[in-house]
Amino acid sequence: MNTDDITVGLILAGGEGQRVGRRNKGLLTLQGKSLVQHILERLSPQVDKIVISANEDIEMYQTLVPDVYKDLSTSVGKGPLAGILTASQQIDGNVRFMQVVPCDTPFIPSDLVATLKQALLSHPENEIAYAATAFCDHPSIFLCKTSINHRLFDHLEQGKLSIKSWLFSHRTIKVMFDDELAFTNINYLETLAQYQ
Repeated sequence: MNTDDITVGLILAGGEGQRVGRRNKGLLTLQGKSLVQHILERLSPQVDKIVISANEDIEMYQTLVPDVYKDLSTSVGKGPLAGILTASQQIDGNVRFMQVVPCDTPFIPSDLVATLKQALLSHPENEIAYAATAFCDHPSIFLCKTSINHRLFDHLEQGKLSIKSWLFSHRTIKVMFDDELAFTNINYLETLAQYQ
């Protein structure tokens, strides 16, 4: 393993599941496996380690990966950026890149990390690369240099809670992918039923 190129995958599973009846979205079952299990199968070959940000059902997630991080008390209720901040404070200092994926995107492409990383390495001035398709941008699916994540605390303290606000306060590059289906969001139970 190239120690200059260690990449951790972070699955964001800390939301309240408001659009799925306040159920834990990452643990919803799709074709016999939880949404998080689908992501683990697709993301694991692409990164050196996977961690999960979750605020409920911690033990359930720990049956899938050992490192599950609950939002810090100072960040509770501040959304996905709080999960990224907490994970960033826990991971090894040698990690150079963090690939962020929300728990409701079970079809992510097998070349996600390599494609985003190539965009960053080809344009070293950039700090974040995020996915997009012809019909939609996907800012919650991004690869960042971990060296920027120490700034998250101040960003949250300023009341900036959206992922877009974080992305676009940095040097960011949009990376196009062809497969729209690969970035399908399972935001509603009706959508989940369509893919069973």
